[in-house]
Amino acid sequence: SSIAVDVVRHLQAQGEPILFAPDRHLGHYIERITGADILNWPGSCVVHDTFKRDALATLMAEHPEARVLVHPESPEEVIELADAVGSTTQLIEAVARFQAPTYIVATDRGIFHKMQAAAPAATFLEAPSAGTSAACRSCAHCPWMAMNGLTNLVQTLEYGGGEIQVDPDEARQAWIPLKRMLDFAAQRRGEG
Repeated sequence: SSIAVDVVRHLQAQGEPILFAPDRHLGHYIERITGADILNWPGSCVVHDTFKRDALATLMAEHPEARVLVHPESPEEVIELADAVGSTTQLIEAVARFQAPTYIVATDRGIFHKMQAAAPAATFLEAPSAGTSAACRSCAHCPWMAMNGLTNLVQTLEYGGGEIQVDPDEARQAWIPLKRMLDFAAQRRGEG
């Protein structure tokens, strides 16, 4: 997501049609920023899609000193309440920049350890992901991301599982857009 706006602006300038996947909220966010005509894939993140505006506004009222940090994969009404919207890296940089005593964070709580390193004295709160009448106030945890880790990687390698075979011709074709994106990101970093 950190280069998505730049990629869309580049494609827009080239007159290219844009099909944006996998996240409709990120696609709509980029569409609002760039004015590009984007066809958004209807997918969304299981964590970001559950953040609620009203519950977030209530938590903000309880913590008026807090800055609100939001991933753009969140619904538009949640993004509207944010002090900073950005990628994981951009949100960590916002913590260092704001120097606030409290942060309400609308993304997976796995980011908290990096944020805490950037602001050791700050308090970090999960943005509410449930409605006001729900039993769980916040479950900002992605079960799929939690499956990734060194232990699971070692187990996968030990038991020979997890290997995916791709037809070599398809792999060569798939590499073309991946390489373009990596080259584009490298070029943008060089311009920065």
